[in-house]
Amino acid sequence: MTFQFAVLGSGSKGNSALFRQQGAGILIDAGLGVRSLTERLASVGSDWSHLAAVVLTHTHGDHVDTGVFRGMARRGIPLYCHEGHHRNLGRDAGFTTLEALGLVRIYDERPFLAPSGFRIEPIPAWHDGGPAFGFRMEAGAGRKRRGVSVGYLTDTGTWCDATAEALVDVDVLGIEFNHDETLQRTSGRHPALIARNLGDHGHLSNRQGADLVSSVLSRSRGDRVSHLVLLHLSDQCNRPELALREAGDAVRESGRQVLIHAARQAPAHPDLSFGPARSAFDWKPHAAGDRPSRPSKSRWRPSEACGFLPGLYLENS
Repeated sequence: MTFQFAVLGSGSKGNSALFRQQGAGILIDAGLGVRSLTERLASVGSDWSHLAAVVLTHTHGDHVDTGVFRGMARRGIPLYCHEGHHRNLGRDAGFTTLEALGLVRIYDERPFLAPSGFRIEPIPAWHDGGPAFGFRMEAGAGRKRRGVSVGYLTDTGTWCDATAEALVDVDVLGIEFNHDETLQRTSGRHPALIARNLGDHGHLSNRQGADLVSSVLSRSRGDRVSHLVLLHLSDQCNRPELALREAGDAVRESGRQVLIHAARQAPAHPDLSFGPARSAFDWKPHAAGDRPSRPSKSRWRPSEACGFLPGLYLENS
């Protein structure tokens, strides 16, 4: 069985990601407009007919779009949200249309089953503006097969041991690497915005994200966590190479082999296809902004060798 995980958009201008098994998929957040969402789905070989459900992390404007809600209503696609999200979205026209059609489902902190056999475990996050969650998503498990799992956590200002435990042994780990602290502090933004982003209810810095990755890897089995996806990079206060360097250091210190991908605002990236028995290095990169991490004491260097596209980073081994 083949599985797909694709980040359709990640950043302050809109967030959405697709986790799909066979023909059915779960969409995480609906922060892209209808046109953008339709185009991004098509770019990864999917469309609206493949969406079994949408689950919300929280209700900030870069994670919800009323036009997408209306599109879901027309197609009978259910929305899974927390009770706190329900209160926050009470005046959204698209949301009220979904609710009138009986397409709104409420989750709490307990794991739940979504359509087409997806198991979803909410992971509490710390973010302003109401309750926020990441997710551990599992699909394809059976009596004689383990299936696959994806961990997805963004828009949180801090994390704890319980956060890391919830993400142990996933196949794909998506973690927020929002900003470089120095770039954030010297950005010239309003002091209140800087304080908010650096605070416990803001966003994870590259260093905080790398520390969480280290904690998850140290608790996970050696044959898990094949892919690491860096999420919600700030356009103003981060650069992909800075986030990749911090993440690469964390992976290298673990002694593991993990493919690292820097998600972007546009286009959709990364688009991963994998199965329960696949190796991390079965994946073929499609664009710059990714690098494989191998245990080594050498420095990172740009490379065009080994079939990787220009602009990738490959560690000497």
